[in-house]
Amino acid sequence: MEIIDIFKRLGYPKHTDIIYDVLIKSGEALSVSLLAKQSGVSRVVVYRCIEKLEAAELIARVLIGKRALYQANSAYKLTEAIRMMEEQTEDTVVKYMKIRQKDVPQNIRFLYGPSGIRTAFDDVITHCTKGETFFRYTSEQDLAKVNSYLARDYRIRRDKKKLERMVISNNASGSQKKSRLERFIRYIPAETDQFEQNIIQLVYGKRIAIIDLNKEEVVIIENQQLADFQKTIFKVLYGQLSR
Repeated sequence: MEIIDIFKRLGYPKHTDIIYDVLIKSGEALSVSLLAKQSGVSRVVVYRCIEKLEAAELIARVLIGKRALYQANSAYKLTEAIRMMEEQTEDTVVKYMKIRQKDVPQNIRFLYGPSGIRTAFDDVITHCTKGETFFRYTSEQDLAKVNSYLARDYRIRRDKKKLERMVISNNASGSQKKSRLERFIRYIPAETDQFEQNIIQLVYGKRIAIIDLNKEEVVIIENQQLADFQKTIFKVLYGQLSR
């Protein structure tokens, strides 16, 4: 990053980088007149810049009689200014994050990326009791890719809890799945609207997880009434579909 970019981020006036550069390289205190001459900018601009630089303690004023000269302080002062700017930026972001968090109920979580999808599947195991059945709508387009999101020991932990699952799938995806005793699959008829949105919905315990495989985004909602509602709809649809 160039010095001009640093001063822009710090919010200093135009040409502040030039004034600072002249003072750093000078090695001695300079008057406003000399600064204007060596930097190639007007005295008005020099005064505007040195006011900001002095306030940030990047330069110091040296008085010789009634005459004011200016010299650069240690370059480490610039590092401190950058650090303070980053801290202030972080404080501002945190403030707005807190405002946003107030808008989002605490029972809703947003997860992102492969790790977010992995967490969603792990959440099923964590919040299902031993021997419980969970429900899965799946319109994935690439089963192998979905499997790549899973933790290596996902199936071991799932089977250890003896979890059963009922699945409503599209034919393309469902036909790729190996037959398992603990999994029961029904298929959306091919003649209906395409069930290939690349979305997975998991209903388990008192939670619902919706996974957008296209954007790798996940929403987990913890609400007993909503989960029971979804389970009822699933079971009715499941009963109407053929194997």
